[in-house]
Amino acid sequence: MRHYVRDRGGAAAVEFALVAMLFILSLLFIMTVATILFINQALDYATTRAARQILTGAAQANALDQASFKASLCSNLPATLKCSNLIVSLYVVPPGSSSSGYYTYVKSDLSGLAIPPLTPGSGQYTLGTRGQFQYLLVIYPITFLPSAFASMLGGGATFNGAPAYLTVSTAAFRNELF
Repeated sequence: MRHYVRDRGGAAAVEFALVAMLFILSLLFIMTVATILFINQALDYATTRAARQILTGAAQANALDQASFKASLCSNLPATLKCSNLIVSLYVVPPGSSSSGYYTYVKSDLSGLAIPPLTPGSGQYTLGTRGQFQYLLVIYPITFLPSAFASMLGGGATFNGAPAYLTVSTAAFRNELF
């Protein structure tokens, strides 16, 4: 028995096994966060491009409904993202500084944005006219994360019964005088 206690053969393998697991988990977490940041950046780009269509009056001139607007937004997203999971809401913001303005889209405790129900195709879609203020909210739920990662990154949202991390992109603007 004393021989086995003093034996150092295999100590490196045991130490490597202990360190390797933490190293691999760290790499997986870094790759997951990088993927989330990539998706968020792509969603921001697509939202900016789609908002510009409304801002300049191109969406109004082409009479884009919610489905065709969503399709034009999806054309600016990477092919790896499912357009069927996209939730798009477009609002006309009433003028004035009362609580009925942009504060309508913020939680009552001012801790973040008010998130609509996570049902694709259920978002409100109201194209504004010349000079009106608009608020565009685009949500893409990421459901491929393990539930531990999704809860650790925040939110606690569920989409189609699976835990989801919500990537949210918004644009607030005033329509040009087209």
